[in-house]
Amino acid sequence: MRKICFTLVLTFVSVVTFAGNPLSVVSSKVDLKQLMKEDAYAILVIDWSRAKYDNKKTAAAEFGKDLAFIKNDCADKFIEGFNDKSKGIVLDKNRKKAPYKFVIRVTNLDAYVDVMRGGQWEGKMWGTLKIVKTSNGATLAEVDIEEAEDGKDYVRKESFGKTFKRLGGKVAKLK
Repeated sequence: MRKICFTLVLTFVSVVTFAGNPLSVVSSKVDLKQLMKEDAYAILVIDWSRAKYDNKKTAAAEFGKDLAFIKNDCADKFIEGFNDKSKGIVLDKNRKKAPYKFVIRVTNLDAYVDVMRGGQWEGKMWGTLKIVKTSNGATLAEVDIEEAEDGKDYVRKESFGKTFKRLGGKVAKLK
């Protein structure tokens, strides 16, 4: 019995240890840690124009009229997650003028039912993030987003917003 318990604990510890960060900085012209501490506003723009579902069909074909809800929910939740964890920059999607713009290009979405967690949907997302200086349009940083996940909900369309909330918190902690 002790061996079984030890094996289970070891399994959980290794899963947590090897759970990766979905963000990888491709290029950066600034110190991201300092940038994130700056007392400034940033505008959030999410580009859904090339979004696919399961790398097969367009997100619009998969979600239909629910896509409008998903887009709005993802933007709101990303801002909420970012602003909760941020020590400086405040993200907003409606601000007219801000020194920075965060541009997320969604390339793929996916979802599955996690049976081990009571049948909740888990939303996943792939894409890129560019941080742009609005005064001159210069790209300050480019970040790849590789399989952002862990947003769980009993409703599939709401699981993506929860994934974006977790992603926003991770972006606020970029180094």
